[in-house]
Amino acid sequence: MNNSYYTSWDSRAHAKAFNVWATISLKQLRKYYESFNEIKLLLKNKASINGKTLVEVGCATGELYRYINHYHSQFDYYGFDISQVAIEQAKQKYQHGKFFITDTKLSNLNDTLEEAPDVLFARDVVLHQTDPFDFLAKLISIPDEVAILRIRTRDKGETVLDPEISCQWNYGTWVPYMVLNIDEVVEKIKNTVNFKSLYIFKSYRQLGGYNNRYLPKDCFYPETGTSETALYIQLAKDGVSNPDIFTECRSDSNPKLTLIERGIGLLKRQILEK
Repeated sequence: MNNSYYTSWDSRAHAKAFNVWATISLKQLRKYYESFNEIKLLLKNKASINGKTLVEVGCATGELYRYINHYHSQFDYYGFDISQVAIEQAKQKYQHGKFFITDTKLSNLNDTLEEAPDVLFARDVVLHQTDPFDFLAKLISIPDEVAILRIRTRDKGETVLDPEISCQWNYGTWVPYMVLNIDEVVEKIKNTVNFKSLYIFKSYRQLGGYNNRYLPKDCFYPETGTSETALYIQLAKDGVSNPDIFTECRSDSNPKLTLIERGIGLLKRQILEK
């Protein structure tokens, strides 16, 4: 493993980018989070979750905690991240939150929690791993009830696992940016955990050529079917002979903010940056 692939996440620039979310109101924050397919899936299925412990891997500066704490306070939230800078900022802002530094192997997660969490949430974490399928398997093996993730997928073509080809220029360094073949993803899930149901919501978009991404050429082609893909896995204690798999093409909605909301957000950001 090349540890330099992970150094950018501990930069102040990374923490500053995520800290912008702290400048918007709770109402705005709710609009944004509930526009994402992975949160839509949580809302759709929340009533069927029996447990209360929710762990986020890749919590950055803690904005999901802010949302969960205000709108879904029945969950006991724990946040983990490899960025010491981001965790420090999360603790400063949300002193009642539970935030922990971890490593790329999540080696302290079990000791910190003492028992398996009920829900695992990881948004835009798998794609930045050099071994995304193994990391996906590790994540979905953690919770007792539900795993919720957002990853990047392609409908056609094999996954290109070379981080020198599937990558992104991020905060001054190259980091992995893995676009996984969706059939390979489903097969990995089937071979790793028992599950009752799997929801796959795809928000199709061209992934190549945007946001400093350096990707295989076919990730530029519409026919490849690249997407930001939300997964909701309802786990089972025992094997299920024929688990349900639901796939939908559903774009993340784009919340519209009023001019006043935008102005207030800009003012808060300017104050924060002073």
